[in-house]
Amino acid sequence: MSVVKVVLRKTTVKTLCIYADYKSDESYTPSKISVRVGNNFHNLQEIRQLELVEPSGWIHVPLTDTHKKPIRTFMIQIAVLANHQNGRDTHMRQIKVYTPVEESSIGKFPRCTTIDFMMYRSIR
Repeated sequence: MSVVKVVLRKTTVKTLCIYADYKSDESYTPSKISVRVGNNFHNLQEIRQLELVEPSGWIHVPLTDTHKKPIRTFMIQIAVLANHQNGRDTHMRQIKVYTPVEESSIGKFPRCTTIDFMMYRSIR
């Protein structure tokens, strides 16, 4: 079992994306993945388990709770439970973690919350 962990501060997470390519990696390509989240290593809970059949490209894993809202977590664990052709090592070419984007009233600019930013928020 191979494990990749991301540990930061508590963050809202919307989607996990994993890039895998069966044609290039063959037996190194994961076939069964478990995604777990939690506050620390001792209380991780599995929220998704994926069966992959010769994946080629991006695999999008929504990380939502039972109410379809993004989850808040300190830790994400991606556990590779099995590989194609019973391979021992695994290749995940890239992993991306996406958070929700909040739009402000003036479009796609971030909200200005401090006094210094509020003084210069208008365009002249």
